[in-house]
Amino acid sequence: MNKPRYADIIQKARESEAAEPEQEAEEVSALPEKPNARVIEEMVNLSIRVPKRLRMHWVAEAKRSDTSLTAVITEALNTKFGKGE
Repeated sequence: MNKPRYADIIQKARESEAAEPEQEAEEVSALPEKPNARVIEEMVNLSIRVPKRLRMHWVAEAKRSDTSLTAVITEALNTKFGKGE
């Protein structure tokens, strides 16, 4: 019986996919523990409900100032509450 044309390639790909998670775990555990090292944090959404006219006004003002609402809100929250630990 003939073997499917790409069976060997598919088999090798599956084997390499199965081996990848182990390699990633080793890489993470091998990271140096430095107190000043930057930690990549998971980003999440923060949403609030505001009147549409205010949002439109704020977006326009942010564009005029060559910034984004995200940057403005983040700066305001950091100023008010700090960056935390």
